[in-house]
Amino acid sequence: KPSDYAVWQTLNTTSISDDGNWTSWHVSLVDGDDTLYIKNVSSGKMHKYPLSSGLLFSSDSKWAAFRVGYSEKQLEKFTEQKKPVKYKARLVDLSTGKDRLFENISSFSFTKDGLHLIMAGYQPENGSARDLFLFNLSSGTLKNIGNVSEYSVNKPGSRLAYIVNAENKKGNGVELMNLSDYSITFVDNDTCTYRNLVWDREGTSFAFLKAFSDTGYVEENHTLFLYRNIPGKPELKKYNPATDNRFPGKMRISNNFRPVVSDDSKTVFFGVYNWTTKEKSTKKPDEPVKLPGVDIWHWKDDPVQPRQKNTYDTEKNYTYRFAWLPDENRSVQLSDDEFRQVIFSGDGYHAIVSTSKPYQPAFREEIFDHHAVNTRTGEKKLMLKEFTSLNGASPAGKYVLYFKDKNWWVYDLYKNQHINLTGDVPVELWNTRDDSPREIKPPFGLGGWLKDDKGILVYDEYDVWKISTEGLKPARLTNGRENKVIYRLVRLNTEYPWIDPAKDMYFSAFGDTDKQMGYSRLTPKGRFEKLIYENMAVSSLKKAEKSDYFIYTLESYSVSPNLFRTNYAFTEKIKLSDTNPQQSEFLWGKSELVHFRNAGGKELQGALFYPAGYEPGKKYPMIVYIYEIRSNVLNRYVVPSPRSAYNTTNYTSQGYFVFQPDIVYRTNHPGESAVECVVPAVEEVLKTGMIDEKKIGIMGHSWGAYQTSFIITRTKLFSAAVAGAPLINMISMYNEIYWNTGTPNQNIFEISQGRLREPWWVIMKEYMDNSPMFNAQNISSPLLVTFGNNDGAVDWHQGIEMYTTMRRMEKPFIMLVYDGENHSLAKKENQLDYTRKVNEFFDHYLLGKEAQPWITRGKTYLDKKQEEEKAAKK
Repeated sequence: KPSDYAVWQTLNTTSISDDGNWTSWHVSLVDGDDTLYIKNVSSGKMHKYPLSSGLLFSSDSKWAAFRVGYSEKQLEKFTEQKKPVKYKARLVDLSTGKDRLFENISSFSFTKDGLHLIMAGYQPENGSARDLFLFNLSSGTLKNIGNVSEYSVNKPGSRLAYIVNAENKKGNGVELMNLSDYSITFVDNDTCTYRNLVWDREGTSFAFLKAFSDTGYVEENHTLFLYRNIPGKPELKKYNPATDNRFPGKMRISNNFRPVVSDDSKTVFFGVYNWTTKEKSTKKPDEPVKLPGVDIWHWKDDPVQPRQKNTYDTEKNYTYRFAWLPDENRSVQLSDDEFRQVIFSGDGYHAIVSTSKPYQPAFREEIFDHHAVNTRTGEKKLMLKEFTSLNGASPAGKYVLYFKDKNWWVYDLYKNQHINLTGDVPVELWNTRDDSPREIKPPFGLGGWLKDDKGILVYDEYDVWKISTEGLKPARLTNGRENKVIYRLVRLNTEYPWIDPAKDMYFSAFGDTDKQMGYSRLTPKGRFEKLIYENMAVSSLKKAEKSDYFIYTLESYSVSPNLFRTNYAFTEKIKLSDTNPQQSEFLWGKSELVHFRNAGGKELQGALFYPAGYEPGKKYPMIVYIYEIRSNVLNRYVVPSPRSAYNTTNYTSQGYFVFQPDIVYRTNHPGESAVECVVPAVEEVLKTGMIDEKKIGIMGHSWGAYQTSFIITRTKLFSAAVAGAPLINMISMYNEIYWNTGTPNQNIFEISQGRLREPWWVIMKEYMDNSPMFNAQNISSPLLVTFGNNDGAVDWHQGIEMYTTMRRMEKPFIMLVYDGENHSLAKKENQLDYTRKVNEFFDHYLLGKEAQPWITRGKTYLDKKQEEEKAAKK
């Protein structure tokens, strides 16, 4: 029944306190209020808070704070009344359960020492400053600081830096509060605007900008400040570009880039841009000029006009990067109009600047020249010429990492030397599974840098390798290849941008051929331990910061996700949550892995979901859902929902099998590749005798919708097809704009998902052979297509092309067009409508139920308007 959907729960965010004794999880309903749960594992004591989310535990595990919101109906009312939504914050004493509610709180956080809860109010409608509240967790006192435009607490939690920007600018300044006694240091005060306050990583220095004006220029300029050596003997350093005769003329420090302070506080990176001279006018102002509303699309545009519009704010606010050396009180320019992309090295002594201008326009992979710049001297050295993107700089600042010639390389910034780190690794590190048409194949992946730049962790198809930068032999850390288990690093602590090999390392484990999941651990002594590995989806591993307790979630298609706590040895398994207990009142399906070979003989898999209440010997209808690799969802629970048109459980509960096969591709044959995979996959399932071969439907969205529309041009296996936002004409689609980003679609085809390596005029036959529209004469399956008329990914005119083609051919075709929607439906009423219509479509063509009027005759525009007018009167 429709009312059954409402109570179904989704398990969302989970967390564990630092001592491991408290856990929390957030649950939302298909239709209803969400709930936050907090539970003490030892005592079993549990607190429930409706309309609450975003929980934080204090570091001493004594307190919890979270946001208190509103119901969906209340939020809709706020929207209708055009009222701002102002949330609340609730603070709970975990030992007593007593709580305190704070009104109108936009954000909150505990200090790392666990002594304070810091909360920010909302900005007034016409202002930028707001109230800041400091709640002392031990004394219960609340301190209010007014007119705060920015604030930030240092990493230890001992100092609060904030900017006061009053409306009349009196009393403006930057202040530093010692949170142990609330004493205040007035770092700088003036009748000016202050902004862009930022701490360094360890919380011993912070930088900020102070604005000043010049009557000869339009924009504000800024003085850059650094307050460092906290809490020792603090010193204030400042840099005023107007007093530095080496600073480029008619340029200013811009607030559009937030300063970055190096770890040693000896370098501050900041942004600079042109300073516009005011025009002197002695004449009487002319009448406003009426400009023509025209955009000029030029063949030499790079980027194209839509992309320029999309990135207008970014380009308008672009800044050149400079390095300020406080000890010498001078700056060094790092980037310019040609070299606009910048990466800062971890130690602050180098920057990597890149330009793609010599290789524009880039129709395929973007190519760059990469240079290393010495931030002390400004000297620029060519590092890599005509190369793709880099993989960043090392945390300690010694190296730049990149992937080239199927190996991982570093460039030593101090020795000006390139080093192939993985030449001795005996397996392939480039992604051999990548079937995109790009010439430069990507790597399987990167785990991260080791502490002190001593090495990196990289991935092959199955395993994780430790690669030394000090000449040591590569070491395989996991043993996945032998059993086809894919291991990948899991960062349980991301406080630092490196991995400490002196501590335990954790890895996710995924069975490539059986889809089992789990986690393993590598100890500093080199012992590799399997912690958990089950025929279920095991995910969301988290560790308590100050104890050896962990939480994780377990689920399968037939078992609702729940949260569990375990100990260091993973011998304990305490179930904490209990989502969807009502499932026991309903019949439910199960999932099964199907193995098949595509037309080329490649071994592939698919996830098959059984109908609820399956009876052996009975034949059932089946719906095939496709995209690319889908077998990996085998053990994922799917909450039924009336707002999800492709929902697996919706269909299994109505007596359908649902099958999701894997698809792999041959370059220049994307649609044909889909046929070569999907048809053999379905035929393999038909061998079981469980499926009524005359009652099979197929559906997909976006790329899956394209394949759906194409597959039915090559086979009569499917009695009905549903395609949400499909690519229809590969030639016109190639020539269209991806409006969500403003970029042309060409590179999507030539190097990405479209998998047509050459332009359409070079391989026109392949474009036409793989276009549903050019093969529509072969379609016999009724086809339902859906678009939003604001689709910024697949232009909805693709649907019109298929509509006019199928209409002219007099073939059964229906297109649903949802007004104002983008690539996926966002409005609740549209989601409900589309889900219902897809169900009705399949029920008619696969189950033989009576067709709804919209299927047999559509709906006239007159009928639609009369329906809307009638609804408006209610």
